[in-house]
Amino acid sequence: MRFLPPDPEVTLYETVFGDDILERGKVSKSLSDLLDRIEDPLVVALDGRWGTGKSYFLKRWVGAHRGQNNGRALTLYFDAFAHDYQSDPLVALVAALSERVPAAERPKLDRMKEVAFKFAKPLTKIGLNLITLGAQQQVGDLADAVADVANGGAQELAEQFWAREEGRQQGMQAFRNGLEQLVKGEEGVDPTPLVIVIDELDRCRPDYALEVLEVIKHFFAVPMVHFVLGVNLKAMENSVKARYGHEIDATSYLQKFISLTVSLPDQVGQHTKIPAVLAYAQTAAREMGLPKEYIEEIVERQLPVVVRKNAVSIRDVGKILGAVAILHPEALNPRLYGGWRALTVSLIIARVIRKDVFEKMIAGDLSKADLAAYIDATPENVARNLPDGGHNPNYDHPTWFLHAIWNVLLFNGEDLIGEDLTGIRRLFDQFGDTRNARSFPRRTLDDWMNTFSFAETKA
Repeated sequence: MRFLPPDPEVTLYETVFGDDILERGKVSKSLSDLLDRIEDPLVVALDGRWGTGKSYFLKRWVGAHRGQNNGRALTLYFDAFAHDYQSDPLVALVAALSERVPAAERPKLDRMKEVAFKFAKPLTKIGLNLITLGAQQQVGDLADAVADVANGGAQELAEQFWAREEGRQQGMQAFRNGLEQLVKGEEGVDPTPLVIVIDELDRCRPDYALEVLEVIKHFFAVPMVHFVLGVNLKAMENSVKARYGHEIDATSYLQKFISLTVSLPDQVGQHTKIPAVLAYAQTAAREMGLPKEYIEEIVERQLPVVVRKNAVSIRDVGKILGAVAILHPEALNPRLYGGWRALTVSLIIARVIRKDVFEKMIAGDLSKADLAAYIDATPENVARNLPDGGHNPNYDHPTWFLHAIWNVLLFNGEDLIGEDLTGIRRLFDQFGDTRNARSFPRRTLDDWMNTFSFAETKA
């Protein structure tokens, strides 16, 4: 049994979309077609909350663009979070680009490197590796000043440079001219578009994240140069507010930088659509070697119910499955009564996706309204028959079952008067003894779930 779902190794620019259970290949092909077809510079935001698989997609797309989708553009993957310790995203982007551009084209980067060096903040200049930047050539007065850092001249000259508007404008134009030449290539040769993928932008320091957007807008806005941003736009709006105050219209601010958005599909399947997280859970649970009883309880009974009204990410599914792997051996006994297994799975899922519901379950004070809202236990879903006695076509047995389990545990079946709950009670004990059922959630947590637990992480 594995602790977490296996995470296949990715070789950037080589790994593509193979066993595409989440149907990401369709989005990959559409994105490639768009970026190869459009000449105007585009900034595409791959929008999704943390844990929805944006990085998984982008790390494969930079290889699939040419290797699978027959695209022309050169792709560059840039992990913004891994670089936000630096103060100048322009310098970091140019350095990354110099490693990706073919050797024959690298001399064309020289002018861009010079401009990036001039625009770098003084403290960045002092720490730059000049050989890596290609700045061993003369880059004007600022480079000379850096060579004599001790006298403080670097900062003074840099400030003078930034103080001149014409200097800034000329510098940005010179950078864009160099980038255009790089994309156009040699005379008589078809141009090679450039697509820069910037991942993890929403995890960066707010000032660095917004500076990246400013750099894209002012330095890289040239034909056939596109950006794809892996980002949670809601989180980015918080970065805008952190920098400019809560009064600012953060949505409008970001629209100045982003041309269009794309999302990964949350439903998969050719004929019958199912949530993508369920397709992932089915595959991941088998690959982890979890007991089949738990796979059935999670994938077939409870997750399909919970995902209807709750946000569940791929990362959440990994934590849910991992929590089963670290359960106490008694909980993994295949002869365990089904009620205890159902209770355990309910607690695991709620602990991962709805901590508020989980805490009320443990305390035994989850209200009937909270329970119904959490699992979407509306009369339309849990009533077997219509008011006129006819069959209810919307009846969903997994929802009824989960509602019945918790109704017996917390309310002694009060909401299910008239229904035979003997079978539900016997899922906990062969004699159906659920007189102290309100204590069962706490008992399950203490006996089986609290030995190990996942470390809390934040986006």
